[in-house]
Amino acid sequence: MKITYLGHACFLIEGEQKSVITDPFKDIGYDLERATADYCTVSHGHFDHDNVDGVNVAHVVRGAEKGFLAIRTYHDANLGALRGENTVFKFEIDGVTFCHMGDIGEYFCQDLVEEIGKVDVLFIPVGGKYTIDCKEAVKYATAISAKITIPMHYKTPKSQIDVSDERGFTKKMLGVERVAKSVEIDGYLQGEDDVTLVFDTSAF
Repeated sequence: MKITYLGHACFLIEGEQKSVITDPFKDIGYDLERATADYCTVSHGHFDHDNVDGVNVAHVVRGAEKGFLAIRTYHDANLGALRGENTVFKFEIDGVTFCHMGDIGEYFCQDLVEEIGKVDVLFIPVGGKYTIDCKEAVKYATAISAKITIPMHYKTPKSQIDVSDERGFTKKMLGVERVAKSVEIDGYLQGEDDVTLVFDTSAF
């Protein structure tokens, strides 16, 4: 199974059974590669997460439906008063369970961790300001304890989004490994230790 980082909070996950793109973006300082997948999840309607016209997909998922658990959360720490709601998606591809936390802005919540449950691969925002910051992200990532944790929504060389970089998160996480833009994850899933994967962002 392969994961390709397309930038910001957008990933292409390709398995044998199906493929999924998460939160396609626009207008953040660099262009989105036009990828193709069976499904596209959209955590919320902001421009940097809802550019479904920028990808080729058969079906857009905006809430709970067959094969996709959608958990209602908030985009900020004030019950959505600042930025509205956010959807955390959990889904399975080829027996591997993925969780994409979108632009979650809520402070750490054990009830949410329990609702998410067991996860093999976790995508979590770490840049702060519009989402949780690195400290809250570490709390969530540690509690969820996915086999593979992947930070997202952080400052990259070409990004015009005013957020912090990933270093505050990665310096607190164990097993940090820098990888290329695309990576086969089967070996990591079969390994004994949990790992934090940080994709090459030089093009972003």
